[in-house]
Amino acid sequence: MEKHPGVLNRNPHELYYLRMQRIKEKMERGKTEENQYESKRKLKVCVATCNRADYSKLAPIMFGLKNQPEEFELEVVVLGSHLIDDYGNTFRMIEQDEFDIGSKLHTIVRGEDEAAMVESVGLALVKLPDVLQRLHPDILIVHGDRFDALALATAAALMNIRILHLEGGEVSGTIDDSIRHAISKLAHYHACCTRMAEQHLIAMCEDHSRILLAGCPSYDKLLSSQRRDDYMDIIKSWLGDKVKDRDYIVALQHPVTTDIQHSIKIYGLMLDALISFNKKTLILFPNIDAGSKEMVRVMRKKGIEQHPNFRAVKHIPFEQFIQLVCHAGCMIGNSSCGVREAGAFGTPVINLGTRQTGRETGRFDWLRSL
Repeated sequence: MEKHPGVLNRNPHELYYLRMQRIKEKMERGKTEENQYESKRKLKVCVATCNRADYSKLAPIMFGLKNQPEEFELEVVVLGSHLIDDYGNTFRMIEQDEFDIGSKLHTIVRGEDEAAMVESVGLALVKLPDVLQRLHPDILIVHGDRFDALALATAAALMNIRILHLEGGEVSGTIDDSIRHAISKLAHYHACCTRMAEQHLIAMCEDHSRILLAGCPSYDKLLSSQRRDDYMDIIKSWLGDKVKDRDYIVALQHPVTTDIQHSIKIYGLMLDALISFNKKTLILFPNIDAGSKEMVRVMRKKGIEQHPNFRAVKHIPFEQFIQLVCHAGCMIGNSSCGVREAGAFGTPVINLGTRQTGRETGRFDWLRSL
């Protein structure tokens, strides 16, 4: 076979250089095509929600992801008390918001004591790997300080799935504080609510470039819903036609898992005080933490569900709940809602016990009277 004379005359080093150049150009073309593919590929985001409270924070983010289908592929995982009838089967409100629930995991071991909480975390850790392996998300979004969220963060971290943690860096009382900080250390990215929370995360050696000071996610919903014209219709639907604006109480008290007996005692005293006030009162059932069964027993022993001044409910849709809090004369209990959501409206709050100890609060120069 006759070779081209120009090739024979070239220096072997030059031939090697030309050959390497062609290989380099081919590799660069391949990288360009790969980068174009990566830029077109949707980011798969898995949002996991465990209860009615964290869904109120996650929902605005979920709507934002859903409204950008060209950029994001949203996967929704539901677990925890969402799937329990005694706590309102609150997964239905996610379906009513027209989100497709990809996975429902029954992870709660009933008993409402310390051992049941531990067993629930263990059950979640058994079930979550199959779901996360099947979905294979680019990132998992978890919220807050619940034991269910700890199981989610642990499973994802061990499976090398990136985690975005909402509302980390905050300080409060009880075991919630420890769980929140543990999730923050397992997470790779953070969206926090306040500058103080941001400083706490930095003090925990989290990378400043991966912390977003975003504010409370539910505030978008709060501020947009504040001026609804039909607020009295909502209030009357829950408390009766005779109720007046600012002339009722919202009560929401959860067990303190580090001192269950004391929190049950405080709950009983709160109910006695509410009965003596002789005001219309909307009282929500406590969450599923250890001690909640005893608290419900105290409520029923005092006849709260049959009392004419009380309306005891397991769940209220968030949009309606914030109207009820906004126009209440007072809120009482130990829910973070009293510190955050109620604070957005300036609703007076009586905080009981240690559950919110250390939590940042707003300051007001005025206080509406009951």
